[in-house]
Amino acid sequence: MKKTNIPRTSLFVLLSALCVLCAAVQPSSADYSTSGTVGGPYPYTYTIKCNPGDSFSVSVGSDYPTSVDILFMTPAGNEWAQNSVAGSDQRTSHELSYTAPSGKPANNAAYHHYKVSILASTNNLTRFSLKIIQRGNNKNLDREYVERAKKQLQALGKAISNERNRLGGTMKQQADRIKGLDEQQKSRKARLDAERAELDRMADAIRNEQNKAVRSSMLQTFKFRQADYNAKVEAFNRENENRKALYNEYKGIREQRDALDSLGKAINEAWQQKDVDRCVLIANGSRLAQSLGWRTMKR
Repeated sequence: MKKTNIPRTSLFVLLSALCVLCAAVQPSSADYSTSGTVGGPYPYTYTIKCNPGDSFSVSVGSDYPTSVDILFMTPAGNEWAQNSVAGSDQRTSHELSYTAPSGKPANNAAYHHYKVSILASTNNLTRFSLKIIQRGNNKNLDREYVERAKKQLQALGKAISNERNRLGGTMKQQADRIKGLDEQQKSRKARLDAERAELDRMADAIRNEQNKAVRSSMLQTFKFRQADYNAKVEAFNRENENRKALYNEYKGIREQRDALDSLGKAINEAWQQKDVDRCVLIANGSRLAQSLGWRTMKR
């Protein structure tokens, strides 16, 4: 029986002057990526929220030409006024960037708001990919903000490590169960192969038997053995389905652990660059970080 390999993912040990971050998350509002389709007069849009001085880059690729705009959004009553601050027309590849003003947002808004708009330039239904990278300016950070960020990041690193260890323990238990099932199924298959071969020999003997009474007795024995064999095959196949379900659960947990690894790595890389703002942006935009106790921070 062919076994499905269970790969072992190496443990990231991420050291920084702040804390030890053992793994961490998926793209957030600080790093955002997606793909989809656009067509007709309706663009795909995505809103970016920036602190004063934050910068971001936008990369778009498409199979047919598209037009991409960065729109600055200003509160205007119950609506938003929009003004294009950067654009790229009728191309299949776009690279745009922008830096938010260093002053506070207008009308007491919590953030500077920008909308990325992707519009098809042809009549074709157009597939696109979008990647946004956002960075803080790391300037004029008050001491209280930095200390709160450090404290929360340290707690987040510990939560990530604990959750990763918990998932690793569950994965080991499931891997052991899968290994046991594989060994059990291998033995069962060998026995089934031997029984199948014996049934084939009995069938040949029945075909060659000339005495009708003897052949009838042999046939009854064959049918009994065949029914027993078929029941064992069904049980074997059920166990294979159980093994498949167990492995799917294992893969799901591994994906959760990989998300933790991704989150921790992203935060640690930002911290190594002494970019506290980016660390906070990543954690603020991560549902995974918030599920681990992260509280959204504002300057």
